Amino acid sequence: MTDPELTPEQSAVFAEHGFLVLRGVLSSEQVDELRAAVGRFERHALVSGPGMHHFEETDQGPRLARSEDLIPHDPLLRDFICTGLVIDRVGALMGEPAVLYKEKVNYKHPGGAGFAPHQDATAYRFVDHHISVMVPLDAATKESGCLYVSSGHDRGILPNTRGCITEAVAAELEWKPVEVFPGDVLLFDSYAPHRSETNRTRCSRRALYLTYNALSAGDFRARYYADKAAEFHGADGTFDGDRVRISVNDDFLGRPVSQPARNLSELVSRYDGPSAQQLYDEEVTELVHGLQCAEFALADGADEATIAAALLHDVGHLLVGDLFPIDAPLERDWQHEAVGARYLSRFFGPAVTEPVRLHVAAKRYLVATDAAYAAALSPSSVRSLAVQGGPMSPSEQREFEALPGFASAVRVRRYDDAGKDPNMSTRGFQAFVPLLERLATR
Repeated sequence: MTDPELTPEQSAVFAEHGFLVLRGVLSSEQVDELRAAVGRFERHALVSGPGMHHFEETDQGPRLARSEDLIPHDPLLRDFICTGLVIDRVGALMGEPAVLYKEKVNYKHPGGAGFAPHQDATAYRFVDHHISVMVPLDAATKESGCLYVSSGHDRGILPNTRGCITEAVAAELEWKPVEVFPGDVLLFDSYAPHRSETNRTRCSRRALYLTYNALSAGDFRARYYADKAAEFHGADGTFDGDRVRISVNDDFLGRPVSQPARNLSELVSRYDGPSAQQLYDEEVTELVHGLQCAEFALADGADEATIAAALLHDVGHLLVGDLFPIDAPLERDWQHEAVGARYLSRFFGPAVTEPVRLHVAAKRYLVATDAAYAAALSPSSVRSLAVQGGPMSPSEQREFEALPGFASAVRVRRYDDAGKDPNMSTRGFQAFVPLLERLATR
């Protein structure tokens, strides 16, 4: 079987060296579409969205290192990965149609770690031979931690420890940096030794890694992810507490995020970003609204957890606004309260997250139990109430009153409805950071 777009010379290079670079085979439009799709997964990872995600610690704080199990959640990625140019080229090298084994995105944010010398074959179960494809979405250079590949795929499994090629053998190999750029495609054999280094630039870079096996060997993708999910379930996500565990191989050199809920830089940066400047109501921004609510909580003598919940209760709006192009958000309930509570659970305990999770339900409760409250709702709150379920029934009220976060949620709700004054002065977000840090260390 010969693909007319894969020349005999290219096939010979792959056979001899175990890897092959195809330059400029993807259009800029294709690359832009892939970047947009990967960007959605990168944002999904922050709110425990679909896919499997892994984080690492950098000098700038926790950063996303990998997302995988992508194609069930994005039709554009599924079409690109499972049909067309890439899978056809792999099939040409295999001499028969190929089938997807696994797919992932590796991110290398500034300071993002590299990989020790290894062969993928030691981590891939069920099938003996695979071909992987790197699709760079940003330039992968020596400075940003590109792949270094060595010949040696014809030697089979090299001596290794937990998938990492031993230092003595790695030192004997001749490593070639393979710099690739958007539009290029790098194909490499699962027995090809390869490694990479830290991203030393100030720019993030991303690359799709797609792995295939011959169709005649069987379709093992679902089994691979079920097996990996079972193996990783309940584990601490590290190898000996020293390195992030993102693979069966112990080859990733990233530092574990030892206290992912304690580094507040990512949270704080959200309130310093463009989403926080979007209008919350008719006259105030999301940032101003949160600050006003926190001021009301302070004036009301609320405890620190309730003040934090008042400040952060609508963080889900910021997250949802980044994830979805919502032109008329009130026509659909995006459950920003649940999104926000899940996100904040990375940083705080239930004393903060429960009032956030329940503050929408608290509006439904107050509308049903307090006629003065219902009469004072703003026009936007009246509109959103309709898509949030309307007033609670008597049985719903009793269930809500029994929840541990009930009282704080009701207080946060009242602050929420008051925090819409375009003339009110507040302190800045940074003034509340020490309070947040105290709560995050408990």
